[in-house]
Amino acid sequence: MYDEGTATSDSVRVETIANANQHQTVNAYNDDVFFNKFLGETYDKEELNNLASSIKRSFSKFARDYDSPVVAVEEASNVPLGAVDQIIFDTVGRALGSSKTKEKVDTLIKALIKEHGIVPHKTVLEVKFKDQPKKDVGLQHKSFADVLSTLSAGVNIALVGPAGSGKTTIVHNASKVLNLSFASQSVSAQSTVFDFFGYKSATGKYIGTMFREKYENGGVFLLDEFDAGNPNVLAALNQATANGHCPFPDKMIAKHKDFIIVMAGNTFGGGGTIDYVGRNKIDAATLDRFAFIYIDYDEVLEKALSSNEDWCNRVQDYRRRVIEKKVRTIISPRATFNGEKLLSAGLPLKTVEEMIIFKGLTDDERNLIAL
Repeated sequence: MYDEGTATSDSVRVETIANANQHQTVNAYNDDVFFNKFLGETYDKEELNNLASSIKRSFSKFARDYDSPVVAVEEASNVPLGAVDQIIFDTVGRALGSSKTKEKVDTLIKALIKEHGIVPHKTVLEVKFKDQPKKDVGLQHKSFADVLSTLSAGVNIALVGPAGSGKTTIVHNASKVLNLSFASQSVSAQSTVFDFFGYKSATGKYIGTMFREKYENGGVFLLDEFDAGNPNVLAALNQATANGHCPFPDKMIAKHKDFIIVMAGNTFGGGGTIDYVGRNKIDAATLDRFAFIYIDYDEVLEKALSSNEDWCNRVQDYRRRVIEKKVRTIISPRATFNGEKLLSAGLPLKTVEEMIIFKGLTDDERNLIAL
């Protein structure tokens, strides 16, 4: 987690919510999600208003006792925050007169705490960059703060994670926050050094590349699917990533102070895996030039961005079944977003599941993950 900490005038300061047990400053409690989404359509409005007010008072007292407005944490955890949870349960008991209603609400809360560790909430991530005013960067991946801070430090990053985990989006959004231009280029076994360094035409004119433009003028350059690239070609980038100058076909170029290169892939560069068989083993000298951050699926963000809650829950249930039963298939957040589009277009649920979930699975694998 991050707090204000120390920051130079040229760095980015990420101000986000922190663990309640550390008594650090955190976000204000957002009751809209919990009450309106999970209770608003089920229970009496007056009871809900009383419950909301009572919980707010309890949270305020808790905040005063610890001199910190503590209510939630940024990342979902499987370990409930005891103090916060107890306040909720105690408040429910005081706020509701009906024991039957209290039992129903308690069941809902327990289910939510078991799944998330806390009640659902809206995470607000504020960023302070150089002498600019703080700004809310909106809904972001749970690893966004780590990537943003690393980019701000000028350290080259390798993002590793499953397909569809949001690696490219994270880098693009972080670039916007830092006011840096962004370019992305995928690589494969057929990629050549000319794709990055350019070449001279038959007339002697230099033909440039996106990599050259960012290297010379500054910006974030994302090398996508790096572990699918030719290791020898990637090794040619070593001088550019580690030194202050690099030779191009037309002349020696000085690296811009704001140039940062990011690699994104599905493996740590050790070669193919069962899920990603087409990946190459990358030279250790290349990997040594990058700080690695693992990017997993952010299911809280996935739910927040989804427009079809039932379908999103179903996709995540299938994902858990795939992991539990060790079925070799990928169910990424793309399954949620593409599936809800198909459903909104009028396709039946079973048809969408065939197209999005069960593609290529055997009958035995289908039975293993069946809901």
